[in-house]
Amino acid sequence: MARYKEDHRETLQFIVGSLDLLLPPDSVARAIRAGLDALDFSIFDTLYRNDATGRPALDPRSLAAVWILGMLRGETSSVRLAALCAGDIEFRWLSGDAPVEKSTLCDFRRGRGDLLARLGAQVLGALGRNGLLPGEHMGVDGTVVRAASSRHAVRRRRGMQTQRTRLEQVLRDRLSGAEEEGAAALSPETEALRRRKERLDKALGEMDSLGLLGEEDRLTVTEPEAGLKRQKDGSFAPGHNAQVVTDLASGAIVHAQVVGAGGDGGQLQPQLEGARAALEGVGAGPGAVRSITADGAYHDTLQLAAIERSGVCCYVPEDRAANRTAPGVSPEYRPEAFAYDGETDTMRCPLGERLRRRKLNNSGTAVVYQAPTGACGPCPAKPQCCPKSREGRCVSRPLHRGTLDTVAGRLESAEGKRRRRARWVVCEGAFARLAGLLHWRRCRMWGREGAQMELLWRQFAHNLLLLTGVWKPMVPAGTAG
Repeated sequence: MARYKEDHRETLQFIVGSLDLLLPPDSVARAIRAGLDALDFSIFDTLYRNDATGRPALDPRSLAAVWILGMLRGETSSVRLAALCAGDIEFRWLSGDAPVEKSTLCDFRRGRGDLLARLGAQVLGALGRNGLLPGEHMGVDGTVVRAASSRHAVRRRRGMQTQRTRLEQVLRDRLSGAEEEGAAALSPETEALRRRKERLDKALGEMDSLGLLGEEDRLTVTEPEAGLKRQKDGSFAPGHNAQVVTDLASGAIVHAQVVGAGGDGGQLQPQLEGARAALEGVGAGPGAVRSITADGAYHDTLQLAAIERSGVCCYVPEDRAANRTAPGVSPEYRPEAFAYDGETDTMRCPLGERLRRRKLNNSGTAVVYQAPTGACGPCPAKPQCCPKSREGRCVSRPLHRGTLDTVAGRLESAEGKRRRRARWVVCEGAFARLAGLLHWRRCRMWGREGAQMELLWRQFAHNLLLLTGVWKPMVPAGTAG
C-alpha cells in the first residue's frame, strides 16, 4: 500500500519575523500605503484632542488604507474589516497590527466628506505633476447605483393614504372600546400603531414637499431621496444618479457627484463647472479645459450655447429620442424640408403653404410654427405630412441653429470620432472599475449624502491606484491627445 507524507495543517506554528518581512513585496497593500504616505494627513489632526491626555489614536493613513483595500476585496462591512485587521496579514500590516474597532472604521468612513475631498485634491495635484492629468479634454457620463433601501420600501400615495385611514380607524376603535383609556393609550400594541401612523404621516408630508401629488406617485419611505430608477438588469429599485467627469488622456476621475435628477439631461454644464473647479483647485488655469464629450442624453441647447461661448468645444450628439419625428411622416416632409422666411417670420412647407409663428417650446430653445387647420385638411400631402394630426402641421425652428450646426459638423470630423470613442472607453471603463473592481453595485450608506460619501471614497481610491501604478490608463491607442 502506498504511503504519503503526514498532513501538518493543524500543527501549531511559531514563525519568527516581522509583519513587514512576512508581507509579500508585490502586495497591493504596499502600493496603497506608499501612495498615502505621500499625502498630507495633517488636516485630520484637529479631530483628535489627545496631545496631553487620552490614549493614542489610530493613524488616519492606516484607516484610509484599510478601507481602500477593503473596497478592492469587496469587503464593505466595518464588522468584517475589523475581523480582517486581526487575522489577515495585509490588513494587519496596514493597521500596524493595532486592534481596530468596527465603530472606529464606521465613523472614519462617514462624515469626512470635506477632508476626503481635500485628500482627493492632493491626489489630483500629484497626478498632474506626474503628467497623468492634462485636464484638457473631459468626458462625462452617469450611471444608476442601487440605493441601500429595499425595492419593497417604495410606496404609492394612494396605498399610504388607504393604510393611514385604516390605522386611524383601528386606533379609534381601540381607544373607544377600552375600559380604561389611559391604559389603552400606553399599551405596546397601541403605541406601535401610533408610531406606524406617524411614519406614514411623515412620508406623505415628504411627498408633498417633493411635489409628488398624484395618486400613483411613488416614494421610497425609508430613503426619500432615492427615487425609483431602472437598474442595469432591467428591474426597478431605489437608486441614485452618479455623475462622473474623467480626463480622456489618463482616465483620472476629476469630478464625481450624486445628483437628484432622474437622468442625465441638464447635467452637462454643472458637471463641467465642477471639473473646472477641481482643476483650478490643483493649480490649473480657468481655461485648462478645451473640450467636453458626452452622449446624446446630455444634449441641451442652452447649455451647449453657453459652453461654446466660454471657449470649450462640445462633442455631444443630438438626443434622437427627444427629436424623433412623428410616426408616418415621409422623409420629404420632415422639418428640414420646411424653409424659413426671416422677413415674415414664417415657415414655408414643400407645397408652398405658410406656417405662422405660434409659441416658444417649453425649454425656450425653439420657435413653434403651425399651419392653418383648414389648409392641411384638404391638402393631398396630408397622409405623408401629418397623417394623425387633427390640426395644422407644427414645425419647430431652433433658435441656436448656428451652435447646433457647429457641434453636429464637429462630431462628423475625424477628431470628433476620436473624442467619442475615447469617452466611451474611458468613462465606461471608469464605471467598470467603480462597480466591478471597487465593488460599488449597491450603497451601504443611507441617503444622497451617504451615496456621495461612497462615491468620493471610490474616486479617491481610483485616482490613488492610478497614481501608484496599480491601475493603468484605459485609453485606446489613437484616441487621446
